[in-house]
Amino acid sequence: MKPTVSAAAVPVTLAVPCRTDEPSLGHTLAAALASWELAPESRVHPLELLVCLNGPGEGAGARAAVARVAEAAAVPLVEVDADRSGPLTLPPVTGRLVVTILRTRHAGKPIAWNLLRRHARGVVTIFADADVSFSADAFGLLVGALGAHPDAVLASGKTTCAPRPGVFEGIMAAPYAVDFPNLSPQLYGARVAALPPVMPEDLIEPERWLELTVGRERVVRVPAARVAVRLPATLRDFFRQRIRIEMGKVQMTRVYPALASRGTKQPGAGTALASLGAMGTLRLGVYLTLRSAAHVVAWWRYRRGATAGIWRQAVTTKRWDAA
Repeated sequence: MKPTVSAAAVPVTLAVPCRTDEPSLGHTLAAALASWELAPESRVHPLELLVCLNGPGEGAGARAAVARVAEAAAVPLVEVDADRSGPLTLPPVTGRLVVTILRTRHAGKPIAWNLLRRHARGVVTIFADADVSFSADAFGLLVGALGAHPDAVLASGKTTCAPRPGVFEGIMAAPYAVDFPNLSPQLYGARVAALPPVMPEDLIEPERWLELTVGRERVVRVPAARVAVRLPATLRDFFRQRIRIEMGKVQMTRVYPALASRGTKQPGAGTALASLGAMGTLRLGVYLTLRSAAHVVAWWRYRRGATAGIWRQAVTTKRWDAA
């Protein structure tokens, strides 16, 4: 049995930006809490679970997933309307777990991130996407890395994938065999006080902006802290997802060109190909062809200002219950 943490202990915050139409939050929260239970820090620090439900609608499914966590721990579920005027009142951090939903009708990950960053009460906060899974030791590794590197602002996990059988998802998995040194958009720990106070709300790829704004010298990579994503299972879902990612790159190049020099050097073609066999190289070639097509579409749409439709869900990337 875990010891009871002190009421005066500083919490660690798990901050989850979540669209109101997100179907996978329950899976993600179960994996996240299991990882936190194994973290050494869970013996002395309470956990503040802070979920920002953003977008129109009630988000009944996502809310139910958070409610199940609170019910299982026999703690209250507190919901706060972040759109109302005046200061927000969050529940006190007592016991081992406090569960809060921040609600906003304004959709967007940067909007949710700003709310989470502003209201997280942990000195260390773990930011995690709402549709992923984690290695059992991921949270402990991230919190421990920030403790071991007092000058670091961000501790990045490594994004991996959980492909289902089939040729198409084999192609989609090809780039994950290459070790890119970027901040994982899906899982990272942060020293909250050192983060930018706010990020621009129109960002398409907010974690890339965050990584470059913080600067490579203050990002520590923790490759053993694994976060897994589901892959697009159809060409339609690939383009839905990839056009948004490529449009984010276009936005960074055109709007924030001065930040480019603050990133970590990417692996060259030789380094990337050395990690792949003949079949892996063939799959990567097919993937890069598809990605190039997505980039052309993204560049053309961004120039026209046609960004409104890029947040449509790639439905097959949410299906964790499918084999």
